[in-house]
Amino acid sequence: MKSEKITINLSAVELAQIDFLVEKGLYASRSDFIRLATRKQTEAHQKEINQFVDPEARNGSAVAAGVITDTLIWSIGMAWIEQSHIEELLLADKKLDIRVIGVVKVAKDVNPEQFKQVLKRCKVFGKVNAEPEVKAIIEEFNEKL
Repeated sequence: MKSEKITINLSAVELAQIDFLVEKGLYASRSDFIRLATRKQTEAHQKEINQFVDPEARNGSAVAAGVITDTLIWSIGMAWIEQSHIEELLLADKKLDIRVIGVVKVAKDVNPEQFKQVLKRCKVFGKVNAEPEVKAIIEEFNEKL
């Protein structure tokens, strides 16, 4: 998965400690240290993360891949939405609930009006790759916790 660049503020002492550990050869770079520290913290909170995407997840185990049911798309990683899924929901008169931590990719042929019609609610932490009209709908429905 492609890395995103972020900016963080650290005190001079925190940064000096990281630089010391890098110089001692314990980490390849500042970025390496921060990546590993971030991974350790997200692993420590895996149960909370899993319960967001799947409220039935009670054991804290990591979600290996996204799941698409007839009304729910949840994923830690990437979720893919196609027009055929939207059409199935329309035919069944069902609504879609999307919960993703990672990336949502929506096929270019997804009809924005139909997508909006089937969308019940949505919460995406991460990135949305979609045509501008569909992306705007996801942003409109993206709810606050």
